[in-house]
Amino acid sequence: MFMTDHVGGSLQSLRESNRERLIALLREHGALHRAELARRAGVSRATVTTIVNELLAGGVVVEGAGSEPANGGPTAKRAALTLNPEAGVIVGLDFSAGSVTGVIADLSHQVLADGTRALAPQLGWMGRLDVGAELIDEMRADAGVTGRPLAGVGLGIPGPVDWTTGEIGTSSKSLEWAGARPSAQLAERLGVPVRQDNTAHLGALAEAVWGAARGSRHVVYVKVSAGLSAGLVIDGQMCRGALGATGALGHTCAVPDGPLCSCGSRGCLELYAATPAILEAVRPHHPDASFEGVAERAADGDRPCRRALADAATMLGRSLAGVCNLLNPESIIVGGDLTAAGDLVMGPLRTAVTDHALPIATQALSIGWGDLGDRAGAMGGVALMLQEPESIGASS
Repeated sequence: MFMTDHVGGSLQSLRESNRERLIALLREHGALHRAELARRAGVSRATVTTIVNELLAGGVVVEGAGSEPANGGPTAKRAALTLNPEAGVIVGLDFSAGSVTGVIADLSHQVLADGTRALAPQLGWMGRLDVGAELIDEMRADAGVTGRPLAGVGLGIPGPVDWTTGEIGTSSKSLEWAGARPSAQLAERLGVPVRQDNTAHLGALAEAVWGAARGSRHVVYVKVSAGLSAGLVIDGQMCRGALGATGALGHTCAVPDGPLCSCGSRGCLELYAATPAILEAVRPHHPDASFEGVAERAADGDRPCRRALADAATMLGRSLAGVCNLLNPESIIVGGDLTAAGDLVMGPLRTAVTDHALPIATQALSIGWGDLGDRAGAMGGVALMLQEPESIGASS
């Protein structure tokens, strides 16, 4: 009797484990066919069929677009499976110094709406969360999904996030966030799970899941704006480090004994390759130029603007060569302001990487622009929540 109960309990535990694994795969990857589910989960097609039939009957998953051959004959087809879009929505919010960008998606990975709201410079972090919460309501109304439950929110923050405590580091570029715990505050306000991470980390995750690095398991994402930061995906997983401080590429030393940086060190990379450095380089010639203006002038042949962009790209490329030697990524994806300059940046950046990295470190490397633009951080917030079991009832 004891052995029967023990075996029965073990089988039930295995069945629940397989069920949760299949739901997790659909949550992370969106639409998948039964054969792909079996391959990724490492279980038999028969096991997948049994579990999927139960999930279909319970309304947890639905059959959507795409098809695969079914056992019924050469012309019979089965549609790809997704989590039920009606079961809930996920929101990603990405905060920058002057705005918050939002994306709302359903559980099948379909983006339903997006939006951006300006943030007043004097606004504190609580006020910024208020604007973010208003944007959530606005996007849900725009998408016509106010009747669907909000399953979770992923936040992108412009600074280091201590993932063990949820506190924003004091070295945050946007000082209004320093010491704050926005995920806990917003979770209490909305009554749903809220997760947070550095915006560059989320950009890396988004580009790996949906964007230019889709299919790559080793990705470096670099965001260049007022600061310079990186996100890492290693072996298919976002790499945060011991406390969440990975990716501070802008504060690696580019020039020993160089100018003093806001972090207290000297010669940091962002002093040479971030947007303010480029604007400062052209200021004697174009004192009121915006970055878009610099890119436009460079495209028209303006020599100081072309030189400033090339110098910044070369400095960034040299630093990324060291990253290649250390991590051997498949993809380096660049986002942020530099995208406006196109080949005037990408050309010298690629040259600097290949000139300074070991040949084997770049043998399988692709370097290019991100696909997701200003939505990368918000899309990463959605991806972050789709990887969280509690955001979608794995045992529902």
